[in-house]
Amino acid sequence: MGIKDRALAFGKKFKLDSHHAIERFGVFFGIFTVAGVIVIGGTGASAFKASSDSLAHTALYTEEFTTSKTELNGDVDGVYTNEAGDKALVMMHFPANASISYNAADYRAFLLGSDSDLNSEVVETSGIKGSFHVFGSTGYIGVLLDADKPFDKQVLNLTVRADKELSYDERKQNEGSADELAGDASFKKYDQWRVFFNPGATGATEIKALDAMNFDPAQAYYDVVLQDEEQEIRDKLDRKLVAMRTNLAQIQAYTSDLETTKVDGLFLRPPSVPAEIAGDEVTGVSASEAKDGKSTLTLKSEHVVPGGFDLNWRAGNVYDGYLDVLVPSGQSYVEFLSSRRAEGSDSTSQQISDMPWVLSDGTELKSDYQASDVTMRPLTNVMNNLSQAYQDYAKSKSEYQSDLLLELLGLDVKLRDVQSNGSIHEGDNFLTTLY
Repeated sequence: MGIKDRALAFGKKFKLDSHHAIERFGVFFGIFTVAGVIVIGGTGASAFKASSDSLAHTALYTEEFTTSKTELNGDVDGVYTNEAGDKALVMMHFPANASISYNAADYRAFLLGSDSDLNSEVVETSGIKGSFHVFGSTGYIGVLLDADKPFDKQVLNLTVRADKELSYDERKQNEGSADELAGDASFKKYDQWRVFFNPGATGATEIKALDAMNFDPAQAYYDVVLQDEEQEIRDKLDRKLVAMRTNLAQIQAYTSDLETTKVDGLFLRPPSVPAEIAGDEVTGVSASEAKDGKSTLTLKSEHVVPGGFDLNWRAGNVYDGYLDVLVPSGQSYVEFLSSRRAEGSDSTSQQISDMPWVLSDGTELKSDYQASDVTMRPLTNVMNNLSQAYQDYAKSKSEYQSDLLLELLGLDVKLRDVQSNGSIHEGDNFLTTLY
C-alpha cells in the first residue's frame, strides 16, 4: 500500500478523512495566504508554505485554534525540545475561565505528517510515544512526544480530540449550516482541534524540563509559563527598590534642611518617624551601576508592613519554592496567606499625615500658625517636602513588601496547583500515529 493510500486509510479508520468543505476552504483562503500561515475556521488547521527554509527554521505554524464543536478559543504557546532533539512538547492553553475538562484521560490525539497542501503523509520520525498533560486548573495543557531518534524536519499534523465536549452553548449548536461548522467530517462529530508544527526545526525552544531523565510537568510549566512571569515581577521589585532608595535619599536631604532653614531664628525639630519605616535602608547597587549588570539592591528593615512579607527573593526562585521558606512549621500555606490578608491595611500613611511638626520654641507649625502665613513659608515648604518624601517611601515599601511579593508568591501557588492537581494520559490509548 502506498503512502497516500495508507494516509487515506488512517483517516477513514479514525474519522479524520477530509470532507469536501476543506477543499473549498483551502482554495478560497489560499488566495489570501501570506507568509504561509492561515487558520481555517473551527478546525484550527493552518495552511502553510513548507519550503525548505521553513522546514529548517519554523517550528510552529498554528498559533491559535478553535475547538470544532464548542468553539472554545485557545493559544499555542510554542514547541519545546530537549538538547538531543528527540523530545518535543507542544504547549497550549485555554483562557483561565474556560469550561474544559481537567482530566487528561478525557483527551486523545492523532499524529500525521502533512504537506503544504494539507495532504496527510506518514510520520518520518520513528518510535514516537505520546502523553497528554493537564497542568492543574491553570488552563494549560500539553502534548509530549518522545521519539527513538531526533525529530526529522517535517511538518506534523496533531489533532487533539476531547472525548467529552469541553463546553456546551445551545446558541452555537444551532447556528450555521454543515459547511460552516467544520472542514472535516470528524470535526463535526467530535470536539477537536489541529496544530501544525515541526519539532525538528531550529525554531523550537529548548527547555530544561525535557533534558531530565523523568518528565516533571511542574518543571515544564515553570520553564514555559512561570519563568517569564517571575522575571517580570523580579524586574518590578528591582525598580521599586531603586525608587525606595531615592525616597530615602530625599528623606535624608530634607531632614538636613530642617537644621539650615530658619525663620527669625525658629527652625523645625526632626519629627518622630513611624516605627514601620524608621531605620530602613536600601543597600547594594542597581543593575545599571553594577559592572556585571546584576542588581544587588536589598531592603533592610526591622518592620514588615501589614499583609506583607520579609523575603530574600534573590536567593531562590518559584520552582524551588518561596513559600517553603516563609510558612511556619505546622501551618499550611493556605492558612499562612490567609493570616497575612487578615492583618489589614498599612496605617503608616495616616501616621505621617498626623505627624506633629514642632518648632524650636515648642510651638506646632500646623496648629499654631495659619497655612497662609507667608512668614512661615520656608518652614512650611521644608515640612511639606519631608512629609511627602516619607509618604512616597511608605507607599513604595507597602507596594514592595505586600503587593509585589504577594504577586511572586502567587506564582508559587500556581505551581503547587500543577503539582497537586495535574493529570496525565499516556500510552496507545492516547496517541495514534500514522507510519
